[in-house]
Order: sequence, then C-alpha cells, then structure tokens
Amino acid sequence: MNIKDLIKQNNELRKQLNPENKKYYEEILVYIRVNMNKDEQKTEEILLEILQDILDAQKNSTSAQAFFGKNPKEISDNILAELPNDSEKYWSKFLFVFFLILLQYNLFDLLLQPVVSINWFNTVLPVILLVVTAILGLTSIKYSAFASDKKKSYFFAFLALFLWMASILTPIIDKKMNGIVGYILFSHQAFAAILFILSICLLIVQFRFKMNNATGIYITTFFAVLEGTILLGIVNPVFVSTGLQIILWLVIVLVSILGVLRDNQKFRKN
Repeated sequence: MNIKDLIKQNNELRKQLNPENKKYYEEILVYIRVNMNKDEQKTEEILLEILQDILDAQKNSTSAQAFFGKNPKEISDNILAELPNDSEKYWSKFLFVFFLILLQYNLFDLLLQPVVSINWFNTVLPVILLVVTAILGLTSIKYSAFASDKKKSYFFAFLALFLWMASILTPIIDKKMNGIVGYILFSHQAFAAILFILSICLLIVQFRFKMNNATGIYITTFFAVLEGTILLGIVNPVFVSTGLQIILWLVIVLVSILGVLRDNQKFRKN
C-alpha cells in the first residue's frame, strides 16, 4: 500500500474512534508527523497499526489509554526512536525549498527598489534567521501535542518570535547605517533574470520531488510571472509607485494565504 492509500485508510478508520480515543490518537499522530525527518512510508504504516490496535481495543470496551498507557508521549518517543530517518526528504523537501521561498520574498523586494543592491545583512542573514524561525516553530508545534510539554512549546514559540523580529530589524538597521558591509549592484533586468531562473529552478525542484506544497508552488509561480514581466521590459520597477507596490504586496500576501489555506485543508484531511 502506498503512502496516499495509507493516509486515506487512516482518515476513514479514524472516524470510528470515540471522542476520548480520537483525542488520544491524534496527539500521537501530530507528534509523530511533525518529525519530518522520518521515513514517510514507515511513519504512516506505524500510525495505521496503532489506529487499528485502538479500534480493536475499543470494540472490547477498552480505552486507548488503558491499552497503551497514560503516557502517549513516551509511546510516541519510542516509536520515533525506531522509525528510520529520511535525511534526503527532510533537507530537500522542506528546508531547501523553504529557504528558497523566503529568499524570493527578500530578493523580490530588492528588485522593486530604485537601485538593486545586495549584501549579507539585507538579504542573506534575514533569510537564515527565518529558516531557524521555521524550525523552532515546528518544534513548538511538536511539543504542543501533549499538555505536559506546553512550557517547552511556549519557550520555542518565544524564540521563534524573537528571531522573526530580528529578521525584520536586521535589514532596517543595515539601511539606517547605510550598509554595515559593502554592496553588490545589479541592473533591474539582470537581477530579474537571476530571480526568474531561481523561481523556475524552485518549481522544478518542487515538482521533481513531488512536494505537493501549494504555498510554495502558488507563490513561486506568481513571482516567476512578475519577474518575467520585468525581464521582458513590460514593467520597469523604477516607475512603479509606492501605492502600486503596496497593492502588489497585498496580492502576494493573498496568494500566500491561499496556498497556506490549501495546505491546511489538505493537512486536516490527512
């Protein structure tokens, strides 16, 4: 049975759980699935096995807690320790793409400036901070699965918030200091060409590895279209007014939200 079929069967069987067992099982499910470095096939197989065991116990009027014990986190940790890692999936399907998506946001903002100039503090460092923010956010979600780990969840959420704010402030401070280190200058069309190639490469990577990430595909496609119009000379960023830039960023945010909603809908179905 492939991953899609395993998830589909999991969704159907889960409907048979009573509210108490469903809550118990879904804590385990969220905690295990958030560990994105694990082999997805093995993960879904073991989740289905646990679900079937709980359903069998439920038929005999035995609760999931009585069958598996009062500490679902300990069970989940034991399962995770046994599951094989999938480092290729983790790095190629999440961090790499997430890094490139964030990089696109930052670089496209530079493309709309009167003079395109990049350096470490206004481009690269904020993106690295955002990637770390995402990792901390996932860690916070992982610990939020169980009530006993709420403090850890809040701690990682606070760190994520702190680094997110640092990613915003770093380029502002750099701008106020007129560049902490030296800049590299580009023409708008040359920079648009670089970004267009980057967007196409990102789309290829996403489809090549079948990531099915609506947020990444939607926003990358939208950026590629915008960069293409500048590359072909249809739009000149020098003549784009502040009001038009605000409208453009609102549309970009809207496209991102649509992608997130699509991914969220898919996650809930799973």
